[in-house]
Amino acid sequence: MVKRFTYRGALTEWSNRYFFDGSVPSDWSALIAALAVYEKAIFNANTSIIGAHGYAPGSEVAIHNETLSVAGTGPITSVVELPGDCALVLRQATTKKSVKNHTVYCMSYYHGVLGDTSLGSGDTAISSQTAAVQALGDAWNSGFTAGGRVYKRTTPDGHLVTGAAVNPYIGHRDFPR
Repeated sequence: MVKRFTYRGALTEWSNRYFFDGSVPSDWSALIAALAVYEKAIFNANTSIIGAHGYAPGSEVAIHNETLSVAGTGPITSVVELPGDCALVLRQATTKKSVKNHTVYCMSYYHGVLGDTSLGSGDTAISSQTAAVQALGDAWNSGFTAGGRVYKRTTPDGHLVTGAAVNPYIGHRDFPR
């Protein structure tokens, strides 16, 4: 899913890559539309979902490309847009273990973070934005239906996610300059 927002005075695109269980979707458009419903709730109208690319397992060449024009539906009043480097971080535990028997996590970063003007702290996002990211993580964990099929998130090598947690504090991810 490819998003766009203004960062340092210029339109900037960023994306999240998701791996899921099962075979390649027979209906990519249904999967993309279902994901867009969850993702648009995360952002306000100043961040848009502009596209999506679908890949076959093990390939870096897209087998499905879709152009979208989906504006965020989050609040735009009584919020302050935080710097573009700021991100909400979704951490999803998986069934995979490292060589030291530690849990391996899937991490996702969502820019376009909104701060609450009444709280006076730049450390946390507005609760509705955090809840929207959590809802997306929960949907990937329990599975969501699109095009008659249930999708669950996995690691690139197929280990299922087993939980989802949004960091209560705003994280950071650099954009290439």
